Amino acid sequence: MKRKAIILVIVTAIMCCMITACKTRSNSVDSSAITSASFRTIEGKETLVYSVETKVVYYMFSTSECRGYDGYGYSYFTPYISENGRFCRYINDEIVEIVEKTE
Repeated sequence: MKRKAIILVIVTAIMCCMITACKTRSNSVDSSAITSASFRTIEGKETLVYSVETKVVYYMFSTSECRGYDGYGYSYFTPYISENGRFCRYINDEIVEIVEKTE
């Protein structure tokens, strides 16, 4: 009986740690990551930012949830790709595809 009670307490403690240790917050904009990387947010687009220098648009996501080795509060940036499969720039308050010039 005592052994079952100890196992029950250990299992309960592990389950409580698993529930409370992680926040379920994905795709949230991390303002410190944006400013340190010279990005600006795009108004009306919560997860899209653009580089101040190049105007290239990036998708930003944060890993505040716990999955594998993710979940340590880092922000990641990946180039934003349009429906046509092209990279984009933010010019004159619009997201514009980068089209290769043909001669």
